[in-house]
Amino acid sequence: MSKPLYTSSRLKVLRSCLYKHHLRYVLCLRGPETDAMRFGTIAHSALEAYFKAWQSGGDRLTAALGVVDQVADPAERAKLRVLVVGYHVKWGNAPWEILAVEVEFQYELDGYLIGGKIDAVVRDNETGLVYVLEHKSTSLDTSPGAAYWSRLAVDTQVSIYLDGAAILGHDVAGCIYDVLVRPAHKLQFATPVEDRKYTLGRGCKICGGNLQGKQGRGVVGDHPCAVCKGGGWRLDADGQPEAPRLYAKQRETDETAEELELRIGDEVAEAPDEFFRRVTVVRLDDEVTRMRAALVETIRTSEVLAAARLAPPNPDACTAFGSMCSFFPICAGQASVDDEIRFPRGVAHPELTAAA
Repeated sequence: MSKPLYTSSRLKVLRSCLYKHHLRYVLCLRGPETDAMRFGTIAHSALEAYFKAWQSGGDRLTAALGVVDQVADPAERAKLRVLVVGYHVKWGNAPWEILAVEVEFQYELDGYLIGGKIDAVVRDNETGLVYVLEHKSTSLDTSPGAAYWSRLAVDTQVSIYLDGAAILGHDVAGCIYDVLVRPAHKLQFATPVEDRKYTLGRGCKICGGNLQGKQGRGVVGDHPCAVCKGGGWRLDADGQPEAPRLYAKQRETDETAEELELRIGDEVAEAPDEFFRRVTVVRLDDEVTRMRAALVETIRTSEVLAAARLAPPNPDACTAFGSMCSFFPICAGQASVDDEIRFPRGVAHPELTAAA
């Protein structure tokens, strides 16, 4: 019988909820995919295409956008397009040689099989140093000093990937955590007619209007008014008529996906650091030793509990990132673990071809 494989994803589930681990990695149930999961999967696939094209000398941006353009939802496609283009503008000139992309590894640690897939391995041509590159997409706070970064000091995935890179023959200096922040923007819809509010407008005084919303006639005698160009409304500094218009946060029509893309693009262009961040994580020798020991203890503890047929659910882990656990209906008695339509069976590690 082959040994069970422990990846960083499996260990994360194991630490959060033993019952979810049992459902996900022992029974191999697959839960419904959330919007956040779907967005992260597409973003990751786009970056995979980007770095493979970089490695082969191809058109990186075209390759990545080709993945994004397959997304059916127009709003999500717009967000992803902005992120891919913004990523290319922000990081496309990095002095890197791409050594590997989406490379799998396995190794034994104290008798346990550890594995995973590294997003990329890169060499900085200016320093000669080699790094593991780990892509992430998130909606969490990634500002400097945020908890998102602090937790990397004890992050199991970083430690596993550094060990994995060494197994693959790379002498790495650390892990570059490459984070894309998911835009929170949503499509804006037309304001209901009954809720619409308009400014008064500023009429042209020359042809009979005033500054309190009364429109001028547009003519002076028998000739079009030369001041308002015949429109009857005062013109602003840009030559635009100051006619009544909807309040700034109201709309006459639904926003299109193209308009959403432009709106997000403007914000990304103005503050790219709010959407694209990188930090380099290193591990000292004593940190690596300590984390390997903790990793082994976690696996041993889980196997002792599994042998005793103990896998209690953890109610404190039912929600994460604003959504319910996909297996919550089973724990709440609202669905059966035997429902293979709602919870189809799969493999424990679909992201790994070697373990599929």
